Amino acid sequence: MTDLNYFLFRLTNGTLTNPVLDLCAAFLSLINDYGLVWLVLLGVLAALGGNTGRRAALAGLIALLVGVASSEVLKNLVMQPRPFLELPDVRLLVSPPSSYSFPSVNVAYAFAASTGASLATRRLLGRIPAWGWASLALAAAISYSRVYVGVHYPSDVLGGALLGVSVGWLAALMVTRLGKHEGFGRSTNTR
Repeated sequence: MTDLNYFLFRLTNGTLTNPVLDLCAAFLSLINDYGLVWLVLLGVLAALGGNTGRRAALAGLIALLVGVASSEVLKNLVMQPRPFLELPDVRLLVSPPSSYSFPSVNVAYAFAASTGASLATRRLLGRIPAWGWASLALAAAISYSRVYVGVHYPSDVLGGALLGVSVGWLAALMVTRLGKHEGFGRSTNTR
């Protein structure tokens, strides 16, 4: 673990804190548990977004599932202990997870779902809509909260974010290419 990683963890978890941020960070960690916020948001996108929304939600869902699976495998290969197990005086604001620390699974699936849906929409419409930028901002806020509440180092979050963005990009590419080649979501005339 680098000195910079420890310094940034201590700065986030111990120095730049206040009671309002304590509540906000704990809330963000809570709504992100088990991907609930992303499943709800992807469901709303599929229900209200028409064909583009359904395809974007599918990309987000595929990315979320692959993000969880790949980050869990990587986590069990690296076996990095959590900060509250290694460092004294960690402010632990949520229930202590029993798994390893690197990469952050929560961050991986947050960025996977938001990136998958946002990039699929960009490929389909030529732009990322406001909801896409908002979902990426939510993923970033959740990432910050994981360090703030004391369960991850900054490097865990960075690793999870990079993994999630990569998986999201691949899922968006796959779903949008499938749609072009297979007529996904649109009627095709066969004679």
